[in-house]
Amino acid sequence: MKRPPHYPDYVEPSAPQWRRWWLALLLLWGVQLGLTWALWPEGRPRQEQWPLGVIVPLAWLLALALRLLVWQVGLINRDAHRSTLEAALRGWWCRRGATLPVEHALLLGPAGDSSWQYQGLMAATPVPKPVVLPGSGELALRCQVSLRQAEDRHAALGQHLARQLLALPEREARWSGWRGLAWVGDAAGEVSFAATLVAAGAQLPETRWRLRTLDDLDTLIDEFPRICPEEADGLLCAGVVSLAQAEEGAVPGEAGFAWVIGHRGQLQLHRGEYLLTDEESAAELCAQMQRYGRLDKAPAHCLALDAASHRAFIEGGWQAGEHQLSAHWGALGPLAPFVGMSLALLQVKESRQPCGWLCAQGEQGMAMGVAVHGNG
Repeated sequence: MKRPPHYPDYVEPSAPQWRRWWLALLLLWGVQLGLTWALWPEGRPRQEQWPLGVIVPLAWLLALALRLLVWQVGLINRDAHRSTLEAALRGWWCRRGATLPVEHALLLGPAGDSSWQYQGLMAATPVPKPVVLPGSGELALRCQVSLRQAEDRHAALGQHLARQLLALPEREARWSGWRGLAWVGDAAGEVSFAATLVAAGAQLPETRWRLRTLDDLDTLIDEFPRICPEEADGLLCAGVVSLAQAEEGAVPGEAGFAWVIGHRGQLQLHRGEYLLTDEESAAELCAQMQRYGRLDKAPAHCLALDAASHRAFIEGGWQAGEHQLSAHWGALGPLAPFVGMSLALLQVKESRQPCGWLCAQGEQGMAMGVAVHGNG
């Protein structure tokens, strides 16, 4: 995970050692008086000694004033240094707490393409049955829409996902405000998705972003205010995947998602993070994600797309419970975090409560994030 920056603290300025200063005054003053008395010329009036006796106290006061000045300057510098560090840390947390405002979230998976099938974190959705892949004979989870088009599954999924997007209300009012497309997955799916939108009259700019990891999503969140400065501006974020193979013990899956991103979105998607199990604890990462979302405790709703991520984050209090959805989705490769985010967004839209998502993403490690409801 991305940790807050660590800065060295300012060296604490030491306070004057008052006992030493008083002892020094008494010692030096005593030495001065003794020497003055012993070396005073005979015949010279003794009353002239007393003005000389204040030289050491005055010099002592001057030295003490300089010492106090150095101490006070050190304290001021220390406070200024700490204020600067606190401001830098607040800025870092503020930037990391930035969100992507989502107006609509769509999902396409083996369970179907209707929004009701993904409500309630799919608690009431029947587990889809795997199909046998032609040629290899292996079992896989497949979207019904693409069963009849086995020759180019990514293109079929992209086309159907675009048709789902075109069925949204007020779509024509948003076409002129789209500033680009962020895509996850195969290029064939992207071409089919964009072509279907353009054929329906959508004005889709040539600007494209390729999303592969959570770091790419971080960049999109950072760039969103610059890309979409006006209230009516927006982005499309979508992707499809169709895996033919998966790791041992996992069933290859198939899915698609689409988000309409705009300033008026009430679904706020926070940045995700990876858990590097050899370097950090799940509890530490969970606490950091809760701070991103300004949550006092773990979100009441949480889902996991595989058993491994479910087990990994239990110690941090993020428990998916019965919402461990590997049987509904199978292995989704690089699309897994985005499907988890989409399910969380749909849950937030339904319940208006924060929802966490968990998944494993190969060499990147375990991934997690949270979506909340609000105006950002």
